[in-house]
Amino acid sequence: MSTQKELKYFERLNIGVLSIEKIKTLIKNDIKNTIFAWKEGYNVDKQCFHIIGPAGVGKTEICKQIADELTEELFGSWNKRVESGDEKIEKNFDMIMVKAPVLSRDDFIIPFPVLDNGNTSFKMLYSDFVPKDKDSVGIFVIDEFSRGDHSLQQLLWQVQNEYKVHLYDFPEGWFVISIDNPDDSEYQTDSMEDAAGLRRMLHIYTEVSTPDFLKYAIDKKFHPTVIEFIQTHPDYLYDFDSQKQGAVYANPASYEKLSHHMWKFQISGGIENHYSDIDIFASGLLNVNKARLFLEFIKEGKDINPKDIFFKYKLVRPQIQMFKTEGDNASLSKIMNSFVTYLVSSKPEFTDKEQANVALFLIDMPLDCAAIFVTSIDTFDRKSDEFKYATTLHVSLMKNPKYKEMFYEAIVSCGKDANT
Repeated sequence: MSTQKELKYFERLNIGVLSIEKIKTLIKNDIKNTIFAWKEGYNVDKQCFHIIGPAGVGKTEICKQIADELTEELFGSWNKRVESGDEKIEKNFDMIMVKAPVLSRDDFIIPFPVLDNGNTSFKMLYSDFVPKDKDSVGIFVIDEFSRGDHSLQQLLWQVQNEYKVHLYDFPEGWFVISIDNPDDSEYQTDSMEDAAGLRRMLHIYTEVSTPDFLKYAIDKKFHPTVIEFIQTHPDYLYDFDSQKQGAVYANPASYEKLSHHMWKFQISGGIENHYSDIDIFASGLLNVNKARLFLEFIKEGKDINPKDIFFKYKLVRPQIQMFKTEGDNASLSKIMNSFVTYLVSSKPEFTDKEQANVALFLIDMPLDCAAIFVTSIDTFDRKSDEFKYATTLHVSLMKNPKYKEMFYEAIVSCGKDANT
């Protein structure tokens, strides 16, 4: 096996890796900046983006969010006037999504014979997949381009590179996004990676991001059991091992479907009356192993819920102290990771009581596990809401003399010792 085949797909392409939320912001801002530059008289080019990432990570969903958010950000004030009766036509930033694996070239363009003075000629008929309103704006999303047949890929190359189909130019305000799974062993793809195609698109790889998923889940009001399960077990969000084995595997999209079912069970007799049904649904969406863990989580509550650390630490403190006495730093590290995940995703309000709980928890932890609290927070963008929340909490905790001495100063001292 060659070295190239052993590399991950983003390493083979030598491209950057970003969170799905960062990619959404990057593309949305680029589209807005392009439109604003045109209005100022700058003839800048549009950028075709190629998003690559594992199945179920949210690539399709962010395209929908981009269209919805640009409708509000570009036309929100206009549409409010329409609602009040001052204008007549509502404006939208539209989206057309095509699924390459289930389409053919003829779904886009068909030559149609016409008679002109007794002579037969052909006129090209373009399908509804092709945007035709010259005044419209939107994104044309090509889903799973690399799984389309060869002739369709050739046509879609033209869409991505020239913003046109055959001789028909897309309206100026239409942008193109192509999304794909990586060309790895887990996926069946047929990529057309010629040099021209690679140079004309901006390629970005996205990996699974638990904070991004939880932010989305909380915003979309996922069922609390799903949110708390991932907050407690961030490493359960994507089951790469099962995916590699060709089995059903947990992923962000499957947890969203599970959340919908949990709400249905909630309103039709309550969760506790549907455990057998939940087992069936969760097994089919996540796999049997993850379903068992999910059911144990909601039925028995054996896992330390990070929310309990924050609000009821005395209740779970004996378990923390037991792990510490046994020297089980692996379990304590997982608990610390889940606690940080809970904090930055839920951003719960805190009083003196909650501050005392957090301070005591951090003091109880072995230093190497406690350091995860600091290092994890340090990975967030300084301007992000997550970093601001964690910093505000830390500043409040510093008013506690024991926290300052037994956690903060101990961490600082440990860091100095490691550097000497």
